[in-house]
Amino acid sequence: MLVLAVSCAVFPRNQFRPVEKGDYWRVRLTKFESGSDLVTQGGFDHPYNFTLLKLNRILGAVYYEDKDVLGKSKKYPVFTNKVRARLLKPLKKAFEMARPDEVVDFSFMLKEQLLVFFSNDFFTSGIMFIKDGKLNMVFRTINFKGVNYSEAVRQFVGDPTNRPVANSWRLVVGPGMTLKEAPKSKFSLFQQPYYSNWLIIDLDYDFKPAPLTKRRRSMRQPVEELTPQKEAPRIRFERPDASSDSVFKTRRSNTIDDPEVRRKLQILRELYNSGQISRGTYERKKEELLSP
Repeated sequence: MLVLAVSCAVFPRNQFRPVEKGDYWRVRLTKFESGSDLVTQGGFDHPYNFTLLKLNRILGAVYYEDKDVLGKSKKYPVFTNKVRARLLKPLKKAFEMARPDEVVDFSFMLKEQLLVFFSNDFFTSGIMFIKDGKLNMVFRTINFKGVNYSEAVRQFVGDPTNRPVANSWRLVVGPGMTLKEAPKSKFSLFQQPYYSNWLIIDLDYDFKPAPLTKRRRSMRQPVEELTPQKEAPRIRFERPDASSDSVFKTRRSNTIDDPEVRRKLQILRELYNSGQISRGTYERKKEELLSP
């Protein structure tokens, strides 16, 4: 009993607060009692109110590079469309609940079907927090293969900000992002000058729209850079049918040409694409904007 009491005093336990979870994903709040000075001391800009649109665009801009079977490096999204569609609201809720000494702790597993009876399980885990007005995203692992979810969440649970580590993958630094610089140490001859698992993201940067679709895509399939022209789902605005009178056609055409109306239609489309409004609400509001 004395040994157990001493062990608990030497190795303090981290504290967790649940937010939401599913069969293969979890979002919770963690207060680190043991780890780096940064996470144990806290002082984060929490709570923080993200819009779903902003958070979706940030997550959609996070990529990593990994080597394929031929040894060639290829680029993959960390948060696929399917993952973002599931985690957006829980992550937003977590940031709104978080205290200044808590980080947002997340994990998820994706399954890639092989033939009929086999599948690959890919596990990703990490933490997020806002410090000095910037979003910090630190990963324990990305697409770790070969373990079930319950085993993975027990294995990858500690503080990932402790020290720079070498991984088979590396995060891609895109616009509005930097890697965390590592402190210099005279005892680590082979230490990396940066944390390859730690992104610092500028919240003021205007990230590109990110699609939220149910289109099937292998999570290991490289993707191209998303542009507004490639954003999906694309909503087509129907023209009046040929039976409409000429006055109505002219008025509707003039309405669409109005810059202010086009701006409102763009905002409405982005709200629908990000899942913040239903298709019925979108159609009703669009009709109100396009009515003469």
